[in-house]
Amino acid sequence: MSDQRPFIPMVLPQVDEPDAIAAQLADILRSGRLTNGGPFAEGFEREIATFLGVDDAVVVSNGAIAISLAIEAAAVRRGKAILPAFTFIATLNAAVHAGFEPVFCDIDPETWTMDPEHLRRLLAKHGATLVLPVNVFGVPPDLASIARHARAAGAAVIHDNAHGMGTETASREAEPLLTATTYSLHATKVLVGAEGGVVVSPDRDVSAAMRRLRNHGLAQPLKASVPGMNAKIDELRAALALASLRRLPEALARRRTYLDRLRAALSRHPHVYRAQRIPPGVSPNGQNLGVRLVDVPIEDAIAAFARRGIEARRYFYPPLHELTCLQAGVALPHTDRLCAGQVCLPLHGRMSEETLGRLEDAIHGVAEELEAPRLIAARLLQPSLQGAT
Repeated sequence: MSDQRPFIPMVLPQVDEPDAIAAQLADILRSGRLTNGGPFAEGFEREIATFLGVDDAVVVSNGAIAISLAIEAAAVRRGKAILPAFTFIATLNAAVHAGFEPVFCDIDPETWTMDPEHLRRLLAKHGATLVLPVNVFGVPPDLASIARHARAAGAAVIHDNAHGMGTETASREAEPLLTATTYSLHATKVLVGAEGGVVVSPDRDVSAAMRRLRNHGLAQPLKASVPGMNAKIDELRAALALASLRRLPEALARRRTYLDRLRAALSRHPHVYRAQRIPPGVSPNGQNLGVRLVDVPIEDAIAAFARRGIEARRYFYPPLHELTCLQAGVALPHTDRLCAGQVCLPLHGRMSEETLGRLEDAIHGVAEELEAPRLIAARLLQPSLQGAT
């Protein structure tokens, strides 16, 4: 029998104080200053740099274009780009549309992020000029190792950190070694701008090139202009992002509390669930709650959660190396194993005690339901084993 209470979706974009933001948006519309570097876009750019602890940040129209423009601004030599297959297609799109041939890297089986050792072997084999590691559900890859391998091979590193806004790490040693880091402000992210992206680079020349390229490549004098694109953020989305940024510390604290609580529920059923491993020194932002099912048919688990009014959704599926348009034909055993049984459970920016309780009950109930056939089989097998002795 299905749960008749309201369905809990995996993602639920939320904006605090929507009426106040709506009034602000109305003021912007009345002003006639809708885009082209207005006060909200400039204010957000300053405040996001302060939040990220960097000297400069460049804000663009969305997270996907952030990767594309970072590649162009850094003038990365075209060749092969190494990226995980366990990522959203936007990572692949940026590389392909920039003229790179994709090469897929396997993941660490526990953190689900790019495997530095496999990357090292791929760099030696393919001579790639670009590496695109990805933050997965708020958990960063081993950027220090990745950056060292890439630098030794002469490859640029652009960190697709779309999932990572607000994630904290004990060490920032890799940041000076990165070509750029990109973020997303999509409605499903922890910092909501509806759409939008941010690029941070330790190289001032890259940041300056980003600003030219996002504004059609225009320069002064105009004869010095280069081919660019229209990738500016408008005032409406900048105002929404700015309001979200100012409430972000509170939102992150809530998400971390929810994440810890739900991971604790998962940990009670190690024979059914394996939560994503969080490396030492990392405090994730609670972007998503990922779980790998252990020897359980994924369709059965999704259906069991659905009967309880909970959406369990496959994420980053299918893995990119399985896209028929690419015909990649590569073996990525850890990626394949994860994708065969990986789902995300609901984790929102604001969750009631009732919602959290329902999720915990569902985690326990689904585990008991899925484990029951194995327990029955074990009991049936026990007498025959005793007889054999």
